[in-house]
Amino acid sequence: MSANTASPGSTAHDIANAAKAIWWLVLIRGILAIVFGIIALIHPGVAFVALVYTFAAFAFVDGIANIVHAVRVRDRDRRWGWLLAQGILSVIAGVLAFVFPLAAGLTLGIFALSLIGVYAIMMGIAGFPAAASVVDGGRKVLGFIVAILSILLGIALLVIVFVSPLNGIVNLIWVIGVYAIIIGVVLIIAAIQARRMSPAAPAKAAASTGSSAAL
Repeated sequence: MSANTASPGSTAHDIANAAKAIWWLVLIRGILAIVFGIIALIHPGVAFVALVYTFAAFAFVDGIANIVHAVRVRDRDRRWGWLLAQGILSVIAGVLAFVFPLAAGLTLGIFALSLIGVYAIMMGIAGFPAAASVVDGGRKVLGFIVAILSILLGIALLVIVFVSPLNGIVNLIWVIGVYAIIIGVVLIIAAIQARRMSPAAPAKAAASTGSSAAL
């Protein structure tokens, strides 16, 4: 075996060291996700503003990056003008979201709900031919029921957008909050498992290397 070939023991040792090095970052992410989820459930308005400012920061930074990239490639890429325009629009969107967070958040919320509603309707329509192709009678009926429910959900979301967009946005924030809590719990469990496994892996790797050397 050559010196450059990594043994299973060294690979396990590297994985263990990596897990031990980043487990606390995963733990922090999980805690922050749970905190955000709780805030979204208790104070959806605060979470709403936080999401708007997050979008504003992302749009602004992304726009600056696109502008810089467009300037750098202007001599060799004919599409640099479109990239520059995209960057400028992204920066403007970020600035407007910072200055008018409520208006920007309402616009984004309406757009998100509308997009989800249209998507649900399209998935429901696509589900009819898929259900019709199923041979089993019970599964065929279930497929039609799911398709109909998907269409009804999409229609309901679009009605909410036009009738009561604020309530729809609040419900959307609650869904995001529940999702954030679930993801946070998963991340914390993963961090704890990585922390517990990291000291054991090098010991097992060393034992495996020693037994291989003895053979």
